Amino acid sequence: MPRSSKLQLLTATQAVQGQAQGALILDSRPPERFASFHIRGAVQITLAGSFASWAALLIKPSQKLILVAGSIPDVREAHIRLTRVGLGCVIGYALSDEAQWRKEGIELASISIQRCADVRQVLQSNPSVQLIDVRSRAEWLKGHLPGAIFVPLLDLDSGVQSIDISKPSLVYCRQGYRATTATSILLRQSSGEFGILIDGFEGWSSLGLPLEVPNTK
Repeated sequence: MPRSSKLQLLTATQAVQGQAQGALILDSRPPERFASFHIRGAVQITLAGSFASWAALLIKPSQKLILVAGSIPDVREAHIRLTRVGLGCVIGYALSDEAQWRKEGIELASISIQRCADVRQVLQSNPSVQLIDVRSRAEWLKGHLPGAIFVPLLDLDSGVQSIDISKPSLVYCRQGYRATTATSILLRQSSGEFGILIDGFEGWSSLGLPLEVPNTK
């Protein structure tokens, strides 16, 4: 990090202690890396794409943050982009290291990742699997996976009440970006079983599988 930066390199233990004191762990790694292991309770917004825009929409400006990234350049970029949108309360950062984190005794979590080609028969035959669509309303109205529940990412706080946490759920968006963020938030809010349908609407459509289109009349 540059000398002028006030960010402190934290151990995973220190990051968890900060979390217990009210800081939010913001993990900026790609979806599949986050899903493979992360500090329990972390929120994921990948650095690729509209990282800062989504962070500004989902996180309060006063919220203290601890960044998790795969490298110092990623930490630097995330910090700069967050500062530009008014999220300047970054108190430190931790670099992802599964072996070291386990050595420290940190409670790690993982999220199941599925692809449409592998689970389409299950989705079509097993009504206990709940699909959660976190795309925008405009996307939803153009078509969605059959039987899906519509809970936009920006409305998760209120929309979570429409989710039956007794059922296993697969969260999807267009290509997995928003679905991973949404799943990380849902896992903070409830004790449900949530996985990610990582190729989402695009993957389903590419297989030529049927879609539902809401009747808006």
